[in-house]
Amino acid sequence: MNKSRFRIHALLLVLLVALMLTSAVGAAPKSGVVVSLNVAQSEFDSSQDVLVTVTVSNPTNHTVRVLRWFTPAEGVEESLFVVTRDGLPVAYTGPQYKRPAATGKDYISLKAGESFTRIVNLAEYYDLSASGQYEVAYGIASFHLFDEKGNAFKFRDVLTSEKISMMVSGRAPKGKPTPPPTPMPGGNSFNACTADQQSLLVSARNQAKIYASDAENYLLANRQGPRYVTWFGAITSARYNTVKTHFTAISDAMDNAGITFDCKCKQNYYAYVYPNQPYNIYLCKVFWSAPLSGTDSKAGTLIHEMSHFNVVASTDDVVYGQTGARNLASSDPDLAVTNADNHEYFAENTPPQQ
Repeated sequence: MNKSRFRIHALLLVLLVALMLTSAVGAAPKSGVVVSLNVAQSEFDSSQDVLVTVTVSNPTNHTVRVLRWFTPAEGVEESLFVVTRDGLPVAYTGPQYKRPAATGKDYISLKAGESFTRIVNLAEYYDLSASGQYEVAYGIASFHLFDEKGNAFKFRDVLTSEKISMMVSGRAPKGKPTPPPTPMPGGNSFNACTADQQSLLVSARNQAKIYASDAENYLLANRQGPRYVTWFGAITSARYNTVKTHFTAISDAMDNAGITFDCKCKQNYYAYVYPNQPYNIYLCKVFWSAPLSGTDSKAGTLIHEMSHFNVVASTDDVVYGQTGARNLASSDPDLAVTNADNHEYFAENTPPQQ
């Protein structure tokens, strides 16, 4: 597992332990939302789906809200679980999205006493290729988990469950689309894209190459101006070198990787990728209305998505949007250097900073 993603999982594990030591397991967080997990059997052989039942409930006497994409209400769209095998973190292999910043319509409201239940096939989203003793807990942390206005970025709200445990026999990855044939190095291939969409994507990649090269050159020159501080926070040599390494890899991939663009997504997002399937990028509805360059652009979206691949920078989605990215850089630079939108906005550099 990439070091940055390992660190995120490790932080969540520490968070879970701390919560369980300081409060009753299963007690409602301040929002009132409770998550419980259940598994029907204690052992799964390699031919069986590893099905986990997830129940999200509101035991309070008032309505509560939770950000939809941090629940399995419409399928798994984030790493909702902390999964370990024999005590070691297990990689999330599901989709990673670029989304618009959360608005009120992105929240699920649960009335007093209301709940919903979904069944998740864990093998579709996590690497269960090795046999062992698996432990699974719901583990989400976000500044906007219960409120689109956030909490001034002082802390991340959390939603956790008690752990469940089972023996799982290793199995081949499943649930992800079959990768299309890889295009020639530096080339583009397209799936379900119209001629106009293909033309837009070629232009977007060309602009993304310019963005990535400019960002890399800034860092190679060891510049330490407001452009860096705005998007990645206080400067330390370790964080600066991490960002430099990221953009060297992003620029190289933009120039030299064979990229496959898939245009079938109809979700109201920009794009998504599977982090362990380079270099396949799935474009969604919002992407097509974005400008070619500038803030939240087509070119910037390609930077964002390219940064997610494990072989590139293995970034995560801690926050979305310029406001969130700026606040993250100020409040938690260690997380800012792992966040895909911070990389995108540094590359787009809109409005320009030195």
